Amino acid sequence: MRAVIFDLGRVLIDYDHDASLDALAALGQVTPAEIRALFQAIAGATGIGELDAEQIHRYFVEQAGLPDDFGRFVAAFGAGLTRNEAALAYAVELQQRPGVTVGVISNTNQAHILWLDAHLPELTHLDLVMMSSEVGMAKPDPAIYELALELLNLPAGQAIFVDDLSPNVVAAQGLGMAGIVHTSWETTRPALEAWLVQPV
Repeated sequence: MRAVIFDLGRVLIDYDHDASLDALAALGQVTPAEIRALFQAIAGATGIGELDAEQIHRYFVEQAGLPDDFGRFVAAFGAGLTRNEAALAYAVELQQRPGVTVGVISNTNQAHILWLDAHLPELTHLDLVMMSSEVGMAKPDPAIYELALELLNLPAGQAIFVDDLSPNVVAAQGLGMAGIVHTSWETTRPALEAWLVQPV
């Protein structure tokens, strides 16, 4: 068995962080620059689940004058998230291959998870979906990769990690996993296919 483990944002889905923050600013009473500063102040806490979706919303209501409408907040905060149809289909196709298991490790806050749950049914077909805010740790902490390998019951040498950020890939490689720094599917897909046919 081999495991292909993907990052989510900018790999299996498209993510424009600025678009999400601009949408929040449009709801509130602050400038885009101010909303960025406000988010930066809590980004670490949201990423490891110290603030849930309702608490993130309440923070922006109090600090940025957002309306007290949780649904509108979730929609605005998800404005930068869009499906990558081809990438998602490829991940599901990989999962269906004999001898291949597919997982996701994503640094994702609880508010974005609500969008993902509503728009990415493909995730239910994968063997592992690990969100940083649900496990209390984030990439590139080696512990998050170790937990993924434990849950998949595979040694590091039988897994490959694909992420658009080099430090996250380097951390996985430090544990003995193979790694691909994703820049485009034109290069990532052939590299993955080549890894899958290498002798174990």
